Amino acid sequence: MKRRDALARDINMADITSSKKNAEVLRKLRDNDQNWGVDDALFIEEAYDENDDGEAIVFMISEGDDLGWLGYFIGRNQSLDALAIHFLPQERERVDAFIKG
Repeated sequence: MKRRDALARDINMADITSSKKNAEVLRKLRDNDQNWGVDDALFIEEAYDENDDGEAIVFMISEGDDLGWLGYFIGRNQSLDALAIHFLPQERERVDAFIKG
């Protein structure tokens, strides 16, 4: 775990996500950003066409997303009040990585 702790400070978010929006969500989680929009919540959903979700902060899961890092940053974040998981992929390895993150 200490190795991941050291990597977290300098990791290039674009290398572990599928989109700029997801990279921004990871940055907010890592940096304990206080602005989480609607209900101070993070929503995890299946990737779809880039619709405007208003003020909601949404992480849209697709192929290029490292769910281990997502789980890691969620687990260490101290500013997020709520997490709404509307989707997780069917691949067991990716779900396990998210949980172990």
